[in-house]
Amino acid sequence: MKTILAPLLAVFIFARCAKEELPATGRAHLNQDVTIALNETLELSKSGDDNDTNKVRVHLAELNESRCPMNVNCIRYGNAIVRLWLEKGQERSDTAELVIGEALPTDTRKLRLRSADTTLVTVANTQYQVILKSVLPYPCTNCPDQGEPHANIVVTPQ
Repeated sequence: MKTILAPLLAVFIFARCAKEELPATGRAHLNQDVTIALNETLELSKSGDDNDTNKVRVHLAELNESRCPMNVNCIRYGNAIVRLWLEKGQERSDTAELVIGEALPTDTRKLRLRSADTTLVTVANTQYQVILKSVLPYPCTNCPDQGEPHANIVVTPQ
């Protein structure tokens, strides 16, 4: 009996150690504008395609807002930085950083000279173009509750 229990226990322990994927809180389509909130995971698929191999999940991990409020005069425009990653099956991409506004002067990718709102992300041997269209609500001082911040993105397989 002990010889059977030991291997079963080992299999159970190692199965629990597998990386758990984040459950999707919503569904949307690739190649279309998608609204995603902070710490939300969306499952994206081709329009009308329920095949699991074509699905990818996007998770908005961080959203930093430092743009100049609309009713204030500022020296700098500022920026909104979004950090996200893609998941496909059990694989997860590196965290991608997208910027709207001024790219940071310390940015090693030298994005001040080109668009920082678009990047390529690879997951499970598939490359996706991710475009940050907007971060809303736009900052405003003395404005009533504007709601939770969210990003509008487009994810396109390449």
